[in-house]
Amino acid sequence: TLHEFEEHLEDDHTKAYFDSLGIDASDVWTLFKLMDSDSGHQIDLEEFTSGCLRLSGGAKSLDLARLAYDHNYMVKRLGKF
Repeated sequence: TLHEFEEHLEDDHTKAYFDSLGIDASDVWTLFKLMDSDSGHQIDLEEFTSGCLRLSGGAKSLDLARLAYDHNYMVKRLGKF
């Protein structure tokens, strides 16, 4: 869950892990939403692994992933009209 994810990101080892991957973990909510690909409010091992691979490489990857997430969200919302 988001709460558990926040708790893990308070750990120095976890922060160092994300830093080593080049993933900016300062915005926990956004990072969680980008990794939670099925919107199930939980991140399983597959989502975590694929999320880390997709988001590694610095802020550009994170920014692009957030744009893709926002775009998909808006497409779903507009599709309801």
